[in-house]
Amino acid sequence: MSTAGEGGVRRVLGRLLPDAPGAWVRAMAWASLLANALLVLTGGLVRLTASGLGCPTWPRCTDASWTNTPEMGMHGVIEFGNRLLTFVLVAVAVLTFLSVWRSRRTHPGLFVLALVMALGIPVQAVLGGITVITGLNPWVVGVHFLVSAGLITLGGILVDRARRASLPGVARAERPGQVTAGRRTMRVLGAVLAVSVALTVYLGTLVTGTGPHSGDSGDVARHTFDAYLVTRAHAVPVYVLVATSFLTLALAVRAGWPRPVRRMLLLLVVLVVAQGAVGYYQFFTGLPVVAVAVHLVGAAALCAVTAMTVEKMYAVSAVPQPSRSSGDLVASR
Repeated sequence: MSTAGEGGVRRVLGRLLPDAPGAWVRAMAWASLLANALLVLTGGLVRLTASGLGCPTWPRCTDASWTNTPEMGMHGVIEFGNRLLTFVLVAVAVLTFLSVWRSRRTHPGLFVLALVMALGIPVQAVLGGITVITGLNPWVVGVHFLVSAGLITLGGILVDRARRASLPGVARAERPGQVTAGRRTMRVLGAVLAVSVALTVYLGTLVTGTGPHSGDSGDVARHTFDAYLVTRAHAVPVYVLVATSFLTLALAVRAGWPRPVRRMLLLLVVLVVAQGAVGYYQFFTGLPVVAVAVHLVGAAALCAVTAMTVEKMYAVSAVPQPSRSSGDLVASR
């Protein structure tokens, strides 16, 4: 290989395997978050277009073909397209993992997040297969969505930490130790936000599994809950989330919490109100497909924004670690 060619290879490897977090790590963190959110959208389209069994077997699309066939029509195209997204997720996960590999000792938190998200992709693929094999069992479908919600949550945290690790201005704005008075209150409110969103999303899967959008035009098992009661149960953590998000934002403004936290809390409040409005609209209008799709996307956004908000709250209220001199570092090796 020529010297110029070797130099080009080194440059490419240097970009894929940077020594320290930078623009490439931030880009891959965002890509991880958005790719997992996209899976929620495409999965929702599969369900809402009754294409859940468009490919009736797994891992093949049919017993005789890995891909959809013309005879399967649009349902086959939609379901197979959703399966193809797995390869995009794998590529993004691998690139994200490589981007933090060489900085795994200096930034172990980024490395662990990237690793867990990468391991989550095959878990999702297997769950997707089990979903098909079990004929769209609503419990399995719910778990499938919850794993996506978990990966989106981790993606939001990864974005936060990648930005803080690679942008000095962000690191200063979100440095630990900024909130001391009321530190415990901030952390308790953050925990309430996180738990209420988790309960909202979980109970939302029960509502969906009880509703009319089974994912296939055939006879598909549904939850046997009373639709009205399970919807009311779903609304309880929503009320807690609304009240807590408004209370936390008001406290943040009054106490002068760091600006990044206040901005994220404002975004969270706007998103919670919008998501609640869509939820009420779809309930009183008979669950129209478009409204349900928007609500699904909103749920993904809610997981990401809540994760980023709570992560920042915990970051600025963390107890600063004492700095160690270079002599201490040498002595400890």
